[in-house]
Amino acid sequence: MSIESITERILKEAQAYSDSQRSEAEAVKAETLKEAQAEADKLLQRFEVDAKNDAEVLVSRRQSVADLDARKMKLAAKQSVIDECYKEAVDMILNLETEEYVKFICRQLGAYQKEGGEVLLNQSDRDRIGADLVTLFKGTALTLSDETADIKGGCILRRGNISYNASLEKLLSNAREELTAEVAGILFK
Repeated sequence: MSIESITERILKEAQAYSDSQRSEAEAVKAETLKEAQAEADKLLQRFEVDAKNDAEVLVSRRQSVADLDARKMKLAAKQSVIDECYKEAVDMILNLETEEYVKFICRQLGAYQKEGGEVLLNQSDRDRIGADLVTLFKGTALTLSDETADIKGGCILRRGNISYNASLEKLLSNAREELTAEVAGILFK
């Protein structure tokens, strides 16, 4: 055998071996890419599911917050309407005819006529009904104070260190505690 044929045969074998190795490498590469693609698809699918779940949770939370805010706004609006009703009640009492307003004040003091005390009014009420009360207090232990009280209406009965607060603010505050549910029921059926 000649050197050339040996060289040619070695080259052919080397080429065949190289082709075989290349084929094997291509097959391994294809299998690795296939496995990597399958793993990537699984990850992508899992991430999509997680993202969808996270989005649903986020939307649910946002909806809950929005619902809570809507309820708060509705409650605030109702509270505002109730507050307005009580303000109107104060105005209605303050705008009673003089005779009716005097009766209202006397009803607040009825239980204390025998026990006595000093009656304080706001300046406006003192000017408006003070003389009427002085006349009505004759024969009782009540007197009209020269002092005035910082109240919207009604009166304060002072006996020494003890005061009975029959101001409109206090009377409506007490009524409000008892009647707010009933008022809300009437207003917001």
